Amino acid sequence: MTTEKSIAHIGSMNLYGERAHLDGLVPWSEASPPDIEHGKTQGRLRSCWYCGSMHPADVAAAIRAGATGSFADWKYGWPHKAYFDGVPYPYAGMLESCVGCSNPPDEEVAAGKWLRIPTGMFDPHTGDPTFTWTAPGTPAAPTTHGKFYSVHLQDATPEDRSTIEEYLGLRFDFTDDGKVGWKKL
Repeated sequence: MTTEKSIAHIGSMNLYGERAHLDGLVPWSEASPPDIEHGKTQGRLRSCWYCGSMHPADVAAAIRAGATGSFADWKYGWPHKAYFDGVPYPYAGMLESCVGCSNPPDEEVAAGKWLRIPTGMFDPHTGDPTFTWTAPGTPAAPTTHGKFYSVHLQDATPEDRSTIEEYLGLRFDFTDDGKVGWKKL
């Protein structure tokens, strides 16, 4: 985890109705590469610990690099989330795996079609580490996709915020009492 924090979720609660972070600020999780042999089958972009949103600086950089995006449905009554494709992927070419199996055939294991990797969890009865099976992986593509929650415009620099708002065609206003307003550009 990084020391950089988001102001977008001040007052947000965890599943138990408690503030997830005592200072009300949520940390950004750093980008991390895939490491199949140690159970991390895919890399991750920098993201909000609370909602999983891409960092606004990364969204703005992706737009400048040619990524495309559009708003998700407005089921919450306002344009809360956008999806982006063509986001430059810092781990392009590294092996990633999206395929797993709990009990592969022995002949496929012997042929090298599956890797046994730790889950990071333990058997509740024996205390032994548990494992799963994943495909050996394929090289990651040069671009990926991601989501961006518009509340994180509050965390953006003025330049990055302008880039994102111009691209999406809306200007947002956030008030201290948690209200959100927007208008077309």
